[in-house]
Amino acid sequence: MSIFWLSSIVILWAVVLFLGFLLLGALRALGLLAWRLEQLEATTPKRLGRDGLKPGKQAPDFALPSADGKEVALHDFAGRKVLLVFTQSGCSPCKTIVPELNRLGPAEQVLVVNNGDLEGTRKWGADVAARFPVLAQEKFSISKKYEVFATPFAFLIDEKGVIASKGIINNRQHIRYVLSGKHVGERDGHADSETDAPQSSESKESSPIPTSKEVIHV
Repeated sequence: MSIFWLSSIVILWAVVLFLGFLLLGALRALGLLAWRLEQLEATTPKRLGRDGLKPGKQAPDFALPSADGKEVALHDFAGRKVLLVFTQSGCSPCKTIVPELNRLGPAEQVLVVNNGDLEGTRKWGADVAARFPVLAQEKFSISKKYEVFATPFAFLIDEKGVIASKGIINNRQHIRYVLSGKHVGERDGHADSETDAPQSSESKESSPIPTSKEVIHV
């Protein structure tokens, strides 16, 4: 009888653990679905004020602490093209594109604004082996100025400090598209147009829907 009860308890616990794993899997799937819905909402024209400043506007100046301890300002790069990239610690695509960003230059200066405190930003910059300035913003102070809440998102700022193009940059094609001086969504209707989903002129097959890790709403 004791063996029967022991077997029953073991089986019961096995069932409980199995159901627990199923529940965790379901919660993870729901979380991923919720994030994708937020991403789609953030990258449609209906979400006014969330698709980034329009090309042709003056890029707002700012000064932030960098991962190496110095304060860096946008105006420090006056007279040069700047690829301003917004990232988020924990954003997988943000980490993936760093090797491509490291290869850029000297035609354009890469400048990254990472969402998080200085210590977290310093760690992120070291982990991804960034070869460009990585600045720390807190409470989305600069994201609000640029009206962008998805990552990784880039603005190409010309020598006069004017926004030339913008878009989500999930891969090399997306980066090249933004660097071409075009703003994403000119033909696909996904943002301003684009909002956040560059479609490279070199690779029209790439999906205009971004797959970036983080979308921040404030």
